[in-house]
Amino acid sequence: MNTRHTYDYEIDLESDVAPARVIRMVTPGSRVLEIGAGPGSITRHLVHTLGCSTVALEVESSALEKLQQVGCKVYALDLNEPDWAKTLLEKEGQFDFVIAADVLEHLYDPWAVLGGMKSLLNNRGSIILSLPHAGHASVVACLMDEDFDYQPWGLLDKTHIRFFGVKNIERLYQAQGLEIEAAEFVVRTPEMTEFARRWSRLPATTRRELLKNRFSTVYQVVSRAIPRERLSNGISLFDVEIPPPDETSRAFWTQQMSSLRLQSAEDTRSPWFTTNSAMPGAPTKKGDATVEVPRENSEAMAKNEQKPRLVAFYLPQFHPIPENDAWWGKGFTEWTNVTKAAPLFNRHYQPHLPTELGFYDLRVRETRRAQIEMAKQYGISGFCYYYYWFSGKKLLEAPLEDMLRDKESKMPFMLMWANENWTRRWDGAEREVLMQQLYRAEDDLEFIKSVTPYLRDERYIRLNGAPVIAVYYPQQLPNPHQTIEVWRNYCRSEGIGDIHVSCAYIQGNWEHEAYGFDSGIQFPPHNIVRPKARTLESRLHFFSPEPCLVTDYHDAASQYLSREYNKNNRGFRTVFPSWDNTPRRKTGASIFLNGTPENYEWWLAQAITKTEAAFPGEESFVFINAWNEWAEGAHLEPDQKYGRGFLEATARALQGTKLKGWTHVGLTPEYHHLEPKNIHHLGPDRPPFLTREQVEQAKRNLLTRR
Repeated sequence: MNTRHTYDYEIDLESDVAPARVIRMVTPGSRVLEIGAGPGSITRHLVHTLGCSTVALEVESSALEKLQQVGCKVYALDLNEPDWAKTLLEKEGQFDFVIAADVLEHLYDPWAVLGGMKSLLNNRGSIILSLPHAGHASVVACLMDEDFDYQPWGLLDKTHIRFFGVKNIERLYQAQGLEIEAAEFVVRTPEMTEFARRWSRLPATTRRELLKNRFSTVYQVVSRAIPRERLSNGISLFDVEIPPPDETSRAFWTQQMSSLRLQSAEDTRSPWFTTNSAMPGAPTKKGDATVEVPRENSEAMAKNEQKPRLVAFYLPQFHPIPENDAWWGKGFTEWTNVTKAAPLFNRHYQPHLPTELGFYDLRVRETRRAQIEMAKQYGISGFCYYYYWFSGKKLLEAPLEDMLRDKESKMPFMLMWANENWTRRWDGAEREVLMQQLYRAEDDLEFIKSVTPYLRDERYIRLNGAPVIAVYYPQQLPNPHQTIEVWRNYCRSEGIGDIHVSCAYIQGNWEHEAYGFDSGIQFPPHNIVRPKARTLESRLHFFSPEPCLVTDYHDAASQYLSREYNKNNRGFRTVFPSWDNTPRRKTGASIFLNGTPENYEWWLAQAITKTEAAFPGEESFVFINAWNEWAEGAHLEPDQKYGRGFLEATARALQGTKLKGWTHVGLTPEYHHLEPKNIHHLGPDRPPFLTREQVEQAKRNLLTRR
């Protein structure tokens, strides 16, 4: 039976893998000695591609048979014997290149072997080494997971007995009087390695700290060295550039490793107590109170590598821009509307005001970094930024562009093109267009060009290796199939590769394939069917006669949970923590009563469970609307009423909620403090309202009850 040898593989000479890099360091037509040639994967290229006169050393019997078919001289010499180099020198003389590609780590005395290699160099000869880097972040992750488990291949190959950091490689050469003249790094992020799953089990803060080591993504070191007498001052590996992996390589290896199961059974128990590294049973602050850190949190979080990634929508409108100054008044930001909001009925929670992060300005980097730190602490995997692009004109782009420049903003992200007209809908003048989407013929290409710098960023969110681009309003695209085809072709031509294009389900549309998209994203509260939801406005006592819509949170959430998705109908679920766009609407506000942390936790937990069932073993998302939609009452960021309640609910849902169902349903007695006889009506389409005197009394009641 013809069984393929472990080290028998094809080599793409244009790729970034270590064998290809080794071969590219050899001058064609040279005389080459390859040590530890295995079945001849590199040897074949030395002989047949470069035309080198090649001698190969190998002792493993299963590899020797294949190696002898390559067409070179083969010697079965044991490198652990002290006279191996002398024997070969007598038989073959000296060489232009002596290669040991991923060999020295298998030897008891690599220093002595390297000395023997040096003795085989002619007066212009060089040594080429490829060595695995033991300081890679994924190896450190294994140590920190208390599971340093050897495997059949890779950085922890079970036949490795020597381990090298960058400094050790330099000293290895120096001890033999050699100087490095050229070096390259094989770069793999931890997600691209065989230990991707182990890496995901480390707390987010720990992962961030490990990646601060500039060599944390160096997987292998490929170097060429010559005797010191020919190069008195070689290069230092600390001066060699560490480029990010190219997109093709990243996509391939991330996809391969995401589904990899290591040879031995994985033990998913984690030595980490919690995501904030508190000791079990130790109190942590929660406002002015303390809460116990549950001992079981660490194991629950350790299992989350199989969970869908939680991505929160992110609004960048928390800084002034000239356009908003002209349309709404000098200094307008989202906070302008937020702070003007007032309650519409008894116990109506308005305004929503921030606590820890304050009334921030997104032009300040420290704000964004604080948001990222907070989001990661509670299990948010990334942000989906709204991207405002109008035929080449961008709005609210400053925070996004600064994030791209700021490599300390270490948060995965993606873009959603907010492709709708900007109108005066916030103050009731719906038809007055402020900024229009033109959809010109050239816009398809110009748009994808504008987002290319983001797609190339290593932080950009990918699905199965493909960058994910979302579109808010697919129905508005004149020819969506053509638009998407232009995007795909451009990304392929630019080396980005395939892209995954998704659209929001809004304005009554539940289709994505009909428009040419790969998937769809729920976007509550869009598409709620009002007759199926309990309308509560007719049962509330309003302070003014202006109409609004009040729906029970649990009714709306249940509608979204009832929709089914699978591999043939790829839709991603979305939940919102709460929803109340009173700050943006003078009339027609939409309010979802009972948007509490507990109800949100239950909805999110059910969305995660259903997503896991729909896409078993696959990469997937659950979206959250939103991280910071303060003027729509939809924010995970801490506020004056709930503090970090919604963030803590996010972590509990991700770990596996202990709730059994909805905790707040319908109208509670607190909404009915006035006698029915005092209520006035304008007609069946208007909610009940109070007289001026009753309004003032109601406001006084609110103040005393807070």
